[in-house]
Amino acid sequence: MTIMQTVELSLDALDLKYAQLRGRHFQAEKRLLLSLGEAGQQSPVIVVAGAEAGRYVLIDGRKRVRALRQLRADVVKAAVWEMSAPQALVAAYQLQDGTGWNAIEEGWLVWQLVRVEAMSTAEAGRSLERSKAWISGRLGLVESLPEAVQEGVRCGKIGAYTATRHLLAFARANAGDCESLAAKVMESGFRSREVESLCRYYASAGRDGRRRMLEDPARFLKALEAAKRKDGASSEEGRCLKNLEIIGNISLNLARSLPPLIGSDTAASARERLQPAWERARRRWSELDKTAAMVFAPEGAGKEAVHA
Repeated sequence: MTIMQTVELSLDALDLKYAQLRGRHFQAEKRLLLSLGEAGQQSPVIVVAGAEAGRYVLIDGRKRVRALRQLRADVVKAAVWEMSAPQALVAAYQLQDGTGWNAIEEGWLVWQLVRVEAMSTAEAGRSLERSKAWISGRLGLVESLPEAVQEGVRCGKIGAYTATRHLLAFARANAGDCESLAAKVMESGFRSREVESLCRYYASAGRDGRRRMLEDPARFLKALEAAKRKDGASSEEGRCLKNLEIIGNISLNLARSLPPLIGSDTAASARERLQPAWERARRRWSELDKTAAMVFAPEGAGKEAVHA
């Protein structure tokens, strides 16, 4: 591979057709924007000569180009690789050893090489130093995801993990409904956990339930959260009821078991052993009695007692 001397190119001379092979990451772009604003461009982007004279195809460095345009720069430092664009895409991927690429981005790269550049899957595998199974898997991944989901990943509004972990199975079950949900996800900015809840509900719901969820997933999530809080309160109430039953039964058992000890030959020693335990139990019962008085007091009396 021959790399020409780094040159300065007009930003308008760049062809960004391969920028769609990578998704956006807003936090990383913010950090880069700050760095470029303070120190300027330190590392060149990678380009190859375009079909038209004076035009160059951007291979790597889309975030830097985007940041420079936000900073209203006119030029960009670029290293011109003397090779074809497909060869440069492969070389750039190999140079990074795939670091920083998620599964969907790798799928887009494979799709570009196989479906657009007409490489065979075997040739793509050799070029990327990957197995045929890996090539087929990445290709199948992006060809199974609806375009709406892929666009969400490209623009940074749907995470690659969310797309592959939750929306992929949804798409295979019903691609049309998956696209509808993807649009809502991009509009409302749902977190991965929320998308997982929506997908799980869809898988188990009937036709009407699915329709209502897709019409307003935000309302569905609020209802789901409210139901969880109610269930949590009901569970706590159930535990209190069970513990009160246990305390009542133990108290009744002790009330029946203690009197026979009074007239026994070992009453004095038994009293000496049991007295400390009874004092501890009485102190704890006193705490419970105060708390119960506030809980079961008439409406408003409990608050007055707390602030007294």
